Amino acid sequence: MNDKYAQIVRFAAEHANRARLIKHETAIVDLVSAASVFDVSCAAATYVVEAKEGVFAVVALASGHLRWRPLGRALGLRQIHLAAPDLVKEYTGYDVGTVGPLFLNIPMYIDRRLLAHDMVYCGTEDAHHTLAIDPQLIVEQNNVAGWFDGGEFEQQ
Repeated sequence: MNDKYAQIVRFAAEHANRARLIKHETAIVDLVSAASVFDVSCAAATYVVEAKEGVFAVVALASGHLRWRPLGRALGLRQIHLAAPDLVKEYTGYDVGTVGPLFLNIPMYIDRRLLAHDMVYCGTEDAHHTLAIDPQLIVEQNNVAGWFDGGEFEQQ
């Protein structure tokens, strides 16, 4: 069992009333594969970004593609871009594509729209397991640097 995934298994057991693991045969690698397992309108994507100010996590609804430059300006981050895979691994311990919103140890910006859902679905480091979690629990477990409304920054 991988380190991050093992931590998430323990976390889900400790917070059983607000988080649970979903095991699935389909490996989730994108929204198309996710749609066969859960309601993708409740999927939470965790992006690791790099800016002049440092490395951050951005957690947003996965239903749209974020426009990074306007989002960076709104958050006060200059030259924001997705972090390179080796940097993601170095800072979070996750591989790109498996990053979830827990145990990141970097400041996080959160899409307010997540809080409209009772549960959101997110990565666990294991493509065959998804974490269903109360989004408020994501807030409680992280160093939240700021908030945004992802709808304002989605590509049309």
